[in-house]
Amino acid sequence: MLNTALPVLYKDGTILDNTYQTVADETSVPAGDVVLNTAQLDLLAQVQGKKALYLTVEDSPETHQYPLAQLDTILIEFAGFNDGRGYSFAALLRRQGFQGELRAVGDVFKDVLNYMKRSGFDSFVIKEGKDIVEAAAGLGDFTHPYQASTAVKQANYQTGLNK
Repeated sequence: MLNTALPVLYKDGTILDNTYQTVADETSVPAGDVVLNTAQLDLLAQVQGKKALYLTVEDSPETHQYPLAQLDTILIEFAGFNDGRGYSFAALLRRQGFQGELRAVGDVFKDVLNYMKRSGFDSFVIKEGKDIVEAAAGLGDFTHPYQASTAVKQANYQTGLNK
């Protein structure tokens, strides 16, 4: 379940309050920045602020078409530490051309942040009960990775080097 009360950690180490609200009543969309789930996409045109989409493990961008150009942020749920679908979703969305913010939510903690950054995530909602300041300090733990990042892979894909 999405908790919009938790602060957001950005990949540069900045910690800010979350501005997104969920839709509680399907008949009215709150003013401001709104996050919708996939069943609420028909409400997208009613959002007056920033528009976000919340994807669960059931909402693969490989099997569903989403209005990427209309979205500012996509929140991707990590259901558990041992479930890597969120990493794949991020890579797929970047390959499909999504340029907005990708935010990891759910089972997100310090030890996985660098992997998430390299997969294309811009921000993170640290799991309730974990220290967000400690997590922010860990963002710089690894400065020289062995593999190319999603950004490098995306550039190679667009130029035809990965074909």
